[in-house]
Amino acid sequence: MTTQFAPVPAESTEPEERATSRFWPGVVVGVCTATVVGALTAAGFLINARISAPALFTIDGTITLVDGSTYSSTPDFECEGDRGYDDISSAAAVRVSDETGTLLAKGSLTGSVREDDFCTFFFTVPDVPRGASFYDVEVSHRGSVSYDEAEADSGVHLTLGR
Repeated sequence: MTTQFAPVPAESTEPEERATSRFWPGVVVGVCTATVVGALTAAGFLINARISAPALFTIDGTITLVDGSTYSSTPDFECEGDRGYDDISSAAAVRVSDETGTLLAKGSLTGSVREDDFCTFFFTVPDVPRGASFYDVEVSHRGSVSYDEAEADSGVHLTLGR
């Protein structure tokens, strides 16, 4: 008597193939989702920073001292005020006020160059808020000169003396 056994079925790879076929679409969906979430988060931070940051600008300028200057030993300053203009030096403050006289920002002289008998000082006033009707720019205690926003933003050039 011979016993017949049913042939052993070949091992099915169907569950493994099914698991693999589900893996890659899941990875793609996960990567896409992470990318979209990251992009939206970054956009939110950028928009929030743009909305909440006050509109500021920097006023750069020069003041040229026509007479009353001498050589300077201060680094970055070739010259400084003299003979009644002693306050025009590396220690001089630059103030920017609005139309009501409210101080908006302060800066300083950043250097000077000697040109024949003239001494030209450079200054920078950072963080000036936009939106004022006009800006009064004053170096030391020498009186202010008014500029509208476009003029102040494009650079201020003052002359002192003679």
